[in-house]
Amino acid sequence: MTSTPERRMRLKIISLALCGAAVIAAGAAAQWWWLLGIGVWVLVAAFLMEMIYRP
Repeated sequence: MTSTPERRMRLKIISLALCGAAVIAAGAAAQWWWLLGIGVWVLVAAFLMEMIYRP
């Protein structure tokens, strides 16, 4: 079983990725390129955090 700090970081990464995907979907639906770009950068940040904080 993982410890509490690892579990919290994992939850943050998952929530960041889900929020990024939601922002991308909203930007694509509204055809707002700036919102789509923000969502892509949020996903990039989530994946970079996943690579850095691997236990």
